[in-house]
Amino acid sequence: MIDADLGLSGTSIAQRNGFKELVGRVGLSEVGLILSIDVTRLARNCTDWYPLLDICGLRGCLIADGDGVYDPGTPNGRLLLGLKGSISELELHTIRSTADRRPAG
Repeated sequence: MIDADLGLSGTSIAQRNGFKELVGRVGLSEVGLILSIDVTRLARNCTDWYPLLDICGLRGCLIADGDGVYDPGTPNGRLLLGLKGSISELELHTIRSTADRRPAG
Protein backbone atom coordinates (compact mmCIF):
# COMPACT_ATOMS: atom_id res chain seq x y z
CA MET A 1 0.00 0.00 0.00
CA ILE A 2 1.28 3.41 -0.99
CA ASP A 3 -0.55 6.27 0.66
CA ALA A 4 2.20 8.89 0.83
CA ASP A 5 0.30 11.23 -1.49
CA LEU A 6 -2.94 11.43 0.48
CA GLY A 7 -4.22 14.99 0.43
CA LEU A 8 -1.86 16.06 -2.36
CA SER A 9 -3.15 17.21 -5.72
CA GLY A 10 -2.56 14.95 -8.70
CA THR A 11 -1.83 17.93 -10.94
CA SER A 12 1.88 17.10 -11.02
CA ILE A 13 4.19 14.39 -9.73
CA ALA A 14 6.72 17.01 -8.59
CA GLN A 15 5.94 16.62 -4.87
CA ARG A 16 4.26 13.19 -5.08
CA ASN A 17 6.80 10.67 -3.84
CA GLY A 18 4.13 7.97 -3.60
CA PHE A 19 3.33 8.22 -7.30
CA LYS A 20 7.02 8.09 -8.16
CA GLU A 21 7.42 5.02 -5.94
CA LEU A 22 4.45 3.36 -7.63
CA VAL A 23 5.89 3.91 -11.10
CA GLY A 24 9.28 2.60 -9.94
CA ARG A 25 7.79 -0.53 -8.39
CA VAL A 26 5.73 -1.23 -11.50
CA GLY A 27 8.91 -0.81 -13.57
CA LEU A 28 10.66 -3.39 -11.37
CA SER A 29 7.69 -5.78 -11.83
CA GLU A 30 6.96 -5.65 -8.09
CA VAL A 31 3.34 -4.64 -8.72
CA GLY A 32 0.84 -6.72 -10.67
CA LEU A 33 -2.31 -4.75 -9.87
CA ILE A 34 -2.89 -1.11 -8.98
CA LEU A 35 -6.04 -0.73 -6.90
CA SER A 36 -7.60 2.69 -6.55
CA ILE A 37 -10.98 3.96 -5.49
CA ASP A 38 -10.91 6.16 -8.59
CA VAL A 39 -8.02 5.91 -11.07
CA THR A 40 -8.71 9.42 -12.33
CA ARG A 41 -7.25 10.66 -9.05
CA LEU A 42 -3.86 8.99 -9.62
CA ALA A 43 -2.76 11.69 -12.06
CA ARG A 44 -4.65 14.74 -13.23
CA ASN A 45 -2.57 15.38 -16.32
CA CYS A 46 -1.80 13.21 -19.30
CA THR A 47 1.92 13.98 -19.10
CA ASP A 48 2.08 11.82 -15.94
CA TRP A 49 -0.81 9.46 -16.75
CA TYR A 50 0.38 8.02 -20.05
CA PRO A 51 3.87 7.02 -18.87
CA LEU A 52 2.18 5.08 -16.04
CA LEU A 53 -0.03 3.35 -18.61
CA ASP A 54 3.03 2.61 -20.77
CA ILE A 55 5.02 1.00 -17.98
CA CYS A 56 1.98 -0.94 -16.75
CA GLY A 57 1.37 -2.24 -20.27
CA LEU A 58 4.99 -3.30 -20.66
CA ARG A 59 5.13 -5.03 -17.26
CA GLY A 60 1.68 -6.61 -17.40
CA CYS A 61 0.34 -4.59 -14.48
CA LEU A 62 -3.44 -4.22 -14.33
CA ILE A 63 -5.20 -1.11 -13.06
CA ALA A 64 -8.50 -1.36 -11.18
CA ASP A 65 -11.03 0.97 -9.62
CA GLY A 66 -14.69 0.88 -8.68
CA ASP A 67 -15.68 0.77 -12.36
CA GLY A 68 -13.61 -2.24 -13.38
CA VAL A 69 -10.25 -3.86 -14.02
CA TYR A 70 -8.24 -2.61 -16.98
CA ASP A 71 -5.25 -4.00 -18.83
CA PRO A 72 -3.29 -1.08 -20.30
CA GLY A 73 -1.44 -3.60 -22.47
CA THR A 74 -4.57 -4.16 -24.59
CA PRO A 75 -6.12 -1.69 -27.03
CA ASN A 76 -9.45 -1.65 -25.17
CA GLY A 77 -7.85 -1.17 -21.74
CA ARG A 78 -5.57 1.55 -23.10
CA LEU A 79 -8.53 3.32 -24.71
CA LEU A 80 -10.66 3.28 -21.56
CA LEU A 81 -7.80 4.36 -19.31
CA GLY A 82 -6.84 7.06 -21.81
CA LEU A 83 -10.38 8.40 -21.71
CA LYS A 84 -10.36 8.35 -17.92
CA GLY A 85 -7.08 10.31 -17.96
CA SER A 86 -8.45 12.87 -20.40
CA ILE A 87 -11.60 13.30 -18.33
CA SER A 88 -9.50 13.76 -15.20
CA GLU A 89 -7.45 16.46 -16.88
CA LEU A 90 -10.63 18.21 -18.04
CA GLU A 91 -12.10 18.02 -14.52
CA LEU A 92 -9.03 19.77 -13.14
CA HIS A 93 -9.32 22.49 -15.78
CA THR A 94 -13.02 22.93 -14.93
CA ILE A 95 -12.27 23.12 -11.20
CA ARG A 96 -9.61 25.76 -11.79
CA SER A 97 -11.71 27.87 -14.14
CA THR A 98 -14.67 27.78 -11.74
CA ALA A 99 -12.45 28.86 -8.85
CA ASP A 100 -11.03 31.72 -10.95
CA ARG A 101 -14.51 33.07 -11.67
CA ARG A 102 -15.72 33.15 -8.06
CA PRO A 103 -16.18 36.62 -6.60
CA ALA A 104 -13.73 37.55 -3.87
CA GLY A 105 -14.98 37.66 -0.33
